[in-house]
Amino acid sequence: MSARGLVGRGPGAPGVVVLAALSLVVAVLVGGLAGVLVAVALAGLTTFALRTRGGRAVPGPAVPGSPLLTPVAELSTDALGREWLRTAGALGAELEPGTRQHVVRRRQDTLDELERRDPAGFARWLADGARVDSDPASWVRGDAPQP
Repeated sequence: MSARGLVGRGPGAPGVVVLAALSLVVAVLVGGLAGVLVAVALAGLTTFALRTRGGRAVPGPAVPGSPLLTPVAELSTDALGREWLRTAGALGAELEPGTRQHVVRRRQDTLDELERRDPAGFARWLADGARVDSDPASWVRGDAPQP
């Protein structure tokens, strides 16, 4: 892994690496161990500030269990198919690891619900290739139970 990968990929990232290296050299020449510790702390704070202020994090989808997402058991079969396609698109974007994990979990819940509603239809979808860009609702019959 390169130093650039450790610091970030946004604008100014190479400058942060150079700044950190120069501050370390100056600290060693001027202040010994105390100077090194101060330089490392300053470099870390600078890196943190640049990454949080100018980062490229993509806002992720709503987290499963949040009030923004309807539980999959309450979605229509067509909505489950759209959810499968929506989450496939979300995984194509740059996501934070925690957000990616939540999207994967939502996809798992979606597939489990589709299989619960129509095991034979779900098996047909799998047998036909079950591509990430195919809508499983086309193969699955059945809908969410009405309250």
